[in-house]
Amino acid sequence: QSSIRVAADLVAGGSADALFSAGNTGATVLAAYAGFGLLPGADRPALAAAVPTMKGTAVLLDIGANADCRPPHLLAFARMGAVFARVVLGIADPAVGVLSIGEEETKGNELTREAGRLLREAPLRFAGNIEARDIYAGAADVVVCDGFTGNVVIKVSEGIVAMVELMLGEEFAAMAGDEARA
Repeated sequence: QSSIRVAADLVAGGSADALFSAGNTGATVLAAYAGFGLLPGADRPALAAAVPTMKGTAVLLDIGANADCRPPHLLAFARMGAVFARVVLGIADPAVGVLSIGEEETKGNELTREAGRLLREAPLRFAGNIEARDIYAGAADVVVCDGFTGNVVIKVSEGIVAMVELMLGEEFAAMAGDEARA
């Protein structure tokens, strides 16, 4: 009868429309799984993040629910991310990419190469492999990866934003001090 499980049951029963939590991610995922189950064709849940890009917004998943994945998991994540991009972001035909260490089909590890093969055969608009530097450029509307890699991407991104905010704050403070002395 934890609050997160009660909230999931309220959504599952139709008494509430959505579930938000500022609590433990793992507990939230388990409560949602217990309350909602999984979509047909998906045997694992995925955590997703909407990330800003130079072209709008992209969906990155998985960002931490599944540290170890098999290629069919990335295909399922791509399908879920494409639905999210269509329904929530309003992207009619989202382009899906696999996060890898190079754009070429032969780059990456066994997971990314095989996931790329599955995505090329799927009824999705496959953008190919996406390098990390291209996520924020908007190379794809949906970027899929295992949860370990996705979590690293998100945490590095958060660290960079914090650093830039600090540096800009210091620079603006110095500029304000210079103007006050002038």
